[in-house]
Amino acid sequence: MNHEFPAILIGGPPHSGKSVLIYSLTRALREERVSHYVLRACPDGEGDWVYQIAQDKVDTIRIKGSFTPKFTKHVVDFLKKRPLPLLVDVGGKPTSEQEQIFSHCTGAILLIGERENDPGAFSRDLTLWQDMMDRNHVPVIAVIKSDLHEKERLLAQDQREDLKTLSALHRGSDVHGPVFESIVDQLAISMSFPERRQAAIYKSQLSPQIFFIDLPFLASKLGDQDRYWQPDELTSLLEHVPTNQPIAVYGRSANWVYAALALATTGHPFTMFDAKLGWITPPTLPRREHEPGADDWQTTLRPYQNNLLLEMNTGSQYLDIDEPERIPLPLIPERKGVILSGRIPHWLLVAVCRQLVSTQAWLAVYQPPLHAAVVVFSNNPDLLVGQLIPVELPIR
Repeated sequence: MNHEFPAILIGGPPHSGKSVLIYSLTRALREERVSHYVLRACPDGEGDWVYQIAQDKVDTIRIKGSFTPKFTKHVVDFLKKRPLPLLVDVGGKPTSEQEQIFSHCTGAILLIGERENDPGAFSRDLTLWQDMMDRNHVPVIAVIKSDLHEKERLLAQDQREDLKTLSALHRGSDVHGPVFESIVDQLAISMSFPERRQAAIYKSQLSPQIFFIDLPFLASKLGDQDRYWQPDELTSLLEHVPTNQPIAVYGRSANWVYAALALATTGHPFTMFDAKLGWITPPTLPRREHEPGADDWQTTLRPYQNNLLLEMNTGSQYLDIDEPERIPLPLIPERKGVILSGRIPHWLLVAVCRQLVSTQAWLAVYQPPLHAAVVVFSNNPDLLVGQLIPVELPIR
């Protein structure tokens, strides 16, 4: 499949506005119904949630890191077997070893900003990034000049016809205008694959005995033009889920949607589509307390009001689904309500939920944009699936 689906690299020096541009592009492509995935090919890459919450809280939640050969290998493996068109966030300071990531991309958009008190910085940075693309045989499909102050315009001051300017690429800003729209149009042409055809391809990879759920398509059939599930719609969604057979879930959606579906089918196999890994079955995690010195994976269990809060984080750059023994789940007092929090992949959240569902009174997944946790399972008649529990985690 990697020969069919494009992988468009978004590159440029630090502080040029790449993260804001990537978020704006992926949002616009979703509105155009272009199936794709943003691959954070740098260890400090930020998820979309960064642009959906109060900006004064972002730095308290972000996880920073550094490149390692293992991380680079994982990124290359993802690119080789990509099951969707990709936008690839490569960070701002790649080393020569990390350039091997570039060679698996099919095109590049370079975003270069000017630096105050250094008039020659733009030309140097542009040459540096163009040379890296040339060395790795990556066609440059657009060069964008990032300007934090001026209005968007189609040509820069030097009148180079291949150079476009975007302005005000600040976190939380809304990118729009003719330059941005021209880039979106160009990407939509190269990345557009009929969405239902993609779903049919992935469905054909499953056993006929597995019930297939296409989340965005089902949301649109139920009347949501944006095809996003809301917490109060979970009950309607679960009515479409059979309770007597395995299910497979496909499509971009919130982690609490996947968790609720996985818990609705407890007792039967649950398969989910991961844009990096393809079809996967969430693993079974070992149950033991955190071991001193094990820094790749940290869990903290603490009281929260009359319930428990399980915070899960990683000091590593990548959690390997094939190494569950490195991701232990702590022992938790039974028959308690548990709020789950942490920047972890969907498959890991689902794995945790499926292991806790038989012992806990209810489970809820914390969502920073909602300032609340979404109930995904409940044995409490006064607490319904889809209900929001207000949560304000302390700023750290």
